[in-house]
Amino acid sequence: MKRKVKTRIRRANNTDHIRKERNSYLLINGIFAGIIILVFIYSGFFSPDKNNYPVKCIHEQLTGNECPSCGLSRSFSFIIRGDLKNAAEFNEYGLRIFIFFVFQLVMRFSNIVFLMRRPAKMSNLILFDCALAIATFLLAFGPFFGFYYSMLF
Repeated sequence: MKRKVKTRIRRANNTDHIRKERNSYLLINGIFAGIIILVFIYSGFFSPDKNNYPVKCIHEQLTGNECPSCGLSRSFSFIIRGDLKNAAEFNEYGLRIFIFFVFQLVMRFSNIVFLMRRPAKMSNLILFDCALAIATFLLAFGPFFGFYYSMLF
C-alpha cells in the first residue's frame, strides 16, 4: 500500500515538474515572439525617408566609422514597405537578418502550438530548437563576426 502511494506521489511531482518546465518554455517563446514583433512594429512605424529613428548606432557615434549593422533599421523599414532595392543599399545584410527574424518568429509560434498539443515531447523540441536557432543565427550574423574579430586584434 505504501509503495503505491509513493509511486503516485513521484508521478505527481514529475508531472508538476514537466508542467513547470513546459510553462517556462512557453513563456520564453512568447517573450521572444513579442520582441520580434516589436522589432517589426519599430521598423514599420519609423520612416526611412525621415530618418527619425530613436536608436542610433553606438559604434558610429563613438568612432565615427560605420559598422556592419549601420543602416539595419532603415533596411528593415524598407523591407517592411516592400522596397528590397533600397533595403540592400542601406545594409547589404538587412534582408538576410530580416529573414532570420521572420524564421525565428515562425519557430516561436510553432513551438508554442506544438507544446500545447504534445507537452510530453519537450526535451526533443528544445534540442531541435536550440540547434536550429544557433545554425540560423550563425548564417544570418556570420559576416559580423569577422568585423568584430578584426576590431579586437
